[in-house]
Amino acid sequence: MAKVDGPLMSLGASGKVGDALVFFAWKGTNVVRRWLKPTQPNSVLQGYVRAAMYAIGKVISKIQSISGGDPVDSALYSLNTAAAPSGVNWNAFFAQGFLNLLQTAGAFQTALFSSKIAAYSALGTAVLTAFKTNATALGLADFAFDYGYTTNIEAGCQLYFGALAAYENGIAASAPYNVDPNSWAASDVDSFKTDFVAV
Repeated sequence: MAKVDGPLMSLGASGKVGDALVFFAWKGTNVVRRWLKPTQPNSVLQGYVRAAMYAIGKVISKIQSISGGDPVDSALYSLNTAAAPSGVNWNAFFAQGFLNLLQTAGAFQTALFSSKIAAYSALGTAVLTAFKTNATALGLADFAFDYGYTTNIEAGCQLYFGALAAYENGIAASAPYNVDPNSWAASDVDSFKTDFVAV
């Protein structure tokens, strides 16, 4: 049932009228739109996209900034803020770097997502260990979805996704960000982790 304030003067309304209209406030303006029944198909593709978004989102949540309550911005936050185009939030810019690697002609490709996980698994032992150790130190944890991409995505792999995003976005002209993470040494991974929390 819709709730209205001053119905004759149209001051405001919120809620659904039958299965036809939805009234709500958006950016300080009262708006109305056609009601659409929400669907959650839980398709394979949807599962892959959600796994990718969840993984990069977990990495972004570990980048410390003033908005997160820290007294000083971390180096990674500052680099992303400086590199982001005007009008684009730093976190959206960071995530876009990773998502761009998973698309062909603007369409998400499940094979590309799987290939990034395979590339992570093929890293040398020292670098793989560095990604795992530093991911754990940042508080990242493994996760798995029950549809779409159902294989466990390690914490180290999530940190690797963040490294890919930083490289793809070209956030800095110096190492390690100007080097493909597939060619990183363990010390580069350590530097990347430090930039999450330090100036």
